[in-house]
Amino acid sequence: MLSRRKFIAASGATLALSLVSPKKASAQSLRLRRDLTTMAPNDLFFQQYAEAIARMHQLPERDPRSWRNQAIIHANFCPHGTLDFLQWHRHYLTFFEQICGQLIGEPNFALAYWNWSNRRGRIPEPFFADNPLNVEFWNDPSNYNSSNWGPINTVGIRGLTENIGVQDFRGGDVFTEDEIERIRRNSNFNLFSAELEGTPHNLGHVLLGATNSSPPFGHMYNGLSPLDPIFWLHHCNVDRIWAEWQAAGNTTPSNSTEYNRQFVNAEGDLVRVTANDARDFTAMGFTYETTLSDLTSPIVLTLEGTELDAPLGFLPEFFASADVGVQELGKADNTEVSQVDTATSISVQANNLLTNLFGSHTFRTNSFLGTPRIAVEGDRILAVLKNITPPSATDDAIVVEIFVNCPYLSATTPSNDPHYAGTFSFFGQHKQGMGKPEFVIDITDPLRYLAEKGLLVDNLVNIQLLPLAVVPEGRKQASFKVETIEIIRA
Repeated sequence: MLSRRKFIAASGATLALSLVSPKKASAQSLRLRRDLTTMAPNDLFFQQYAEAIARMHQLPERDPRSWRNQAIIHANFCPHGTLDFLQWHRHYLTFFEQICGQLIGEPNFALAYWNWSNRRGRIPEPFFADNPLNVEFWNDPSNYNSSNWGPINTVGIRGLTENIGVQDFRGGDVFTEDEIERIRRNSNFNLFSAELEGTPHNLGHVLLGATNSSPPFGHMYNGLSPLDPIFWLHHCNVDRIWAEWQAAGNTTPSNSTEYNRQFVNAEGDLVRVTANDARDFTAMGFTYETTLSDLTSPIVLTLEGTELDAPLGFLPEFFASADVGVQELGKADNTEVSQVDTATSISVQANNLLTNLFGSHTFRTNSFLGTPRIAVEGDRILAVLKNITPPSATDDAIVVEIFVNCPYLSATTPSNDPHYAGTFSFFGQHKQGMGKPEFVIDITDPLRYLAEKGLLVDNLVNIQLLPLAVVPEGRKQASFKVETIEIIRA
């Protein structure tokens, strides 16, 4: 008899049940957003996007569609660390995309997404050539005082070159396809959104903008980040991952937040939309290469690449036995301030850790021929970092690596160490009037490693925070404090 424990191994093998895709709008009626990193250098997209940027720069200063005024929308209104982070930015991208199409006379113009997981996250060469795609081509000033961000003083430079991608930096593992897929498997919207924003989104902004150890930073580091043409394609990738999560059958909860007169349409008219209006991306007129599929498939059971036959009566019993929902396992408070190159350890007593670590849960995926499926994997254990006092706006740019129960942790401990869990960074967290941020880190892999070695003692989990300067040769002056850590099963 095939038992549940034998079927779902701790290695993360999955059982998958295909779902019939709902009928989608015709692809011919939608603007198609493609992968920037797979485009040929002579792809028409580069020419059209450069033309749109140039035309925006030529618009009168009073025109709300101008390049600078579009960036000011972000500085004045963008939400970060909130439950409508994804919705607001989807509207922002879509109206910008329509403005581009209007100005160049191409109503079907579509933005592209910068796929961090391909080519080690390198930005294509046209964005470094002497043309409108290069942020240095324009030398746009920031010098703006926003009620949302406060004073903004950034410059038109980037921390990447055509030969260096985001995966080449410390913490760059968060941009790999494996890590992105790990985030997509979280069926809880709040946790999914927090992970997506706090890790690849934030880190992308910081690595591109932190060209120096201390201010002034590049535009991507602060509220006027849309002055860099790569901003829009960075956020297109964030939106693409959300769209894939949605296409798999996951549900974005209702959010009635209104964005009244924050955005302008292609004609430059102020519009009124809500967060709920952003939940259906096809209704907004666009889709992605990765969300186009009308395929259906039979029930497939997969265990490490091997197709197995299973009695139909086994499936309801299996899904019923898979744990669902989020459960708090433990919580601890902290008073220590974290400093660059120095680890801060916060001990959390996690109840029934081993039982929850090797349980199972369902999630939704469309990884089989693009067709939505229900799948089962081992439970994930997450650390939720709460009530954080972030670095000040004048501190050095940092990334924060998370380790678990590492007895020899130092600033030189590599991110391929088995105690390593993940990385986050701060972007927008020091905005004026913003509440204290939270970050979500998946600590499952180091916990399973410790369990296999017999090193999980008394359900005690030591979450270790290691801040590192993005530019190691700098001042290394930055500090923050995490007041509370919760360990949850999801």
